[in-house]
Amino acid sequence: MGKKYKLNNFKELADFIANRDPNGICIKWLEGDEEITRTYSKFRSDIDALGTYFYYNGLKNARIAVIGENSYNWILTYYATVIGGNVIVPIDRDLTADAIINVLKDSEAKALIYTDSYKKIIDDIAKATGVKPIHVNQFEEILEEGRELLEKGKDKYLKAEIDNDEMSTLIYTSGTTGTPKGVMLSQRNIVSNACNVIEYEEIYGTSMLVLPIHHTFGFTASVVAVMIFGQPIAINTNLRTFLPELKIYKPQSVYVVPMFIEAIYKKIWKNIEQKKLTAVFKGLIKTSNALRKVGIDKRKSMFKSVTENFGGNLTLLVSGGAPLDPTYVNFFDAIGVTLLNGYGITECSPIVAVNPLDNIKHGSVGMVLPDTEVKIIDKDENGNGEICVAGSGVMLGYYKNKEATEEAFEDRWFKTGDLGHLDEDNFLYISGRKKNLIILNNGKNIYPEEIEEMIMRIPEVIEVVVYSENDVMTAEVYTENEDAVNTAIRNLNKSLPNYKAIKNIKFRQTEFEKTTTKKIKRNTVVKGN
Repeated sequence: MGKKYKLNNFKELADFIANRDPNGICIKWLEGDEEITRTYSKFRSDIDALGTYFYYNGLKNARIAVIGENSYNWILTYYATVIGGNVIVPIDRDLTADAIINVLKDSEAKALIYTDSYKKIIDDIAKATGVKPIHVNQFEEILEEGRELLEKGKDKYLKAEIDNDEMSTLIYTSGTTGTPKGVMLSQRNIVSNACNVIEYEEIYGTSMLVLPIHHTFGFTASVVAVMIFGQPIAINTNLRTFLPELKIYKPQSVYVVPMFIEAIYKKIWKNIEQKKLTAVFKGLIKTSNALRKVGIDKRKSMFKSVTENFGGNLTLLVSGGAPLDPTYVNFFDAIGVTLLNGYGITECSPIVAVNPLDNIKHGSVGMVLPDTEVKIIDKDENGNGEICVAGSGVMLGYYKNKEATEEAFEDRWFKTGDLGHLDEDNFLYISGRKKNLIILNNGKNIYPEEIEEMIMRIPEVIEVVVYSENDVMTAEVYTENEDAVNTAIRNLNKSLPNYKAIKNIKFRQTEFEKTTTKKIKRNTVVKGN
């Protein structure tokens, strides 16, 4: 198990990391071919400078929104905002202009920090909402102004009172169904969630930031938790440069979602097959696994040609957002990379469970975190039911939406809408979404995610959604090889109970429409969702 930390807010966190290792590298990123770095002490002083600028320029007790690619200034904005007692509103960078305006209006934001990507629409956004637009390119001048104010004794920002349990973050969900809701999170929610995750993990080198940090998993896991560990965060701002930057940054850990895992896995096998080394590679895995059973671990040398493509230091991948096919877990373990699966939801800050490094259960999304409780309600005959969560990470409620808040809670328990079960060791297993559950006319319950996972193992399948159409199990597939997929699904049916067998296969010519978290919008595919 990892270390135990007790931090309650972002000011405590910022002070802790700056005092522990002032000259250590906190964040680094590339500008062209040049690597830019910020130490923990520099990050701490920049927080005070930016926060002081906000305070003395009319942004006190205010909602400050931020939108743009992952960057040092994005992270800096978050810390400076909440440490000053303001509320941060992270906006999904994939939203349309109209959706951005709606979020700004609903959140009552007074300022919007933005990047170059939004220059063309910022005037329209400002006019429609009245927000004060601040381009990140102004930050050098802004920070200098903040330092000058501090030198003149303007220190009210430094003395700002923090209520650990008041709303400090207002983040709008991007679910696969329904309209976005504003999730109210406190500083204690997020910081304690990161501290609890750390008890199960160990990071000892650079961690590469890939996930968009306007989503809670990306921010809590890839930023807050890594800072508590005291390791450098290397920012990847563009998915097109993800693989090349792995070689540059040589990270030890990366937090991802299953989409990344699937893409890396398929790319590795494609390269192997192109080189006609499939049989050789499978033989190496078999030999390596046999050696490990007698205490000999040669993975680092045997699979160096593969892991060098990740920089050579990668030993830990942590995946959240959806359950992982055990095929991926076993494969990465075989080549020397531990792949931990976890489970979370924005309303829980977001992490609820993760597999501990020293106690991994394949097939599970992990052990329930410390200071977190999970119970299962409305169980079926197999023990699966709705997952309910209580604990320090659970949200304050939905912003300006009392009805939705009351519907989401049963006393202190937040009802996630996800289905699963707990085992005797407090490990959680996910079956699917309550809204996706298929109930056939014969009363049989089917979790479509279970069958989708099996179909995704077919190499030619790019995307799939399984649903019932007129009580017939249907798979809608996006692929470039319909014949191969058709044959493979027919063969898969032989191993399935008759009521789960795919009787109807539909092929589509385009990708499925997705949320900004890259989850398929099932309500655009399945009628009635």
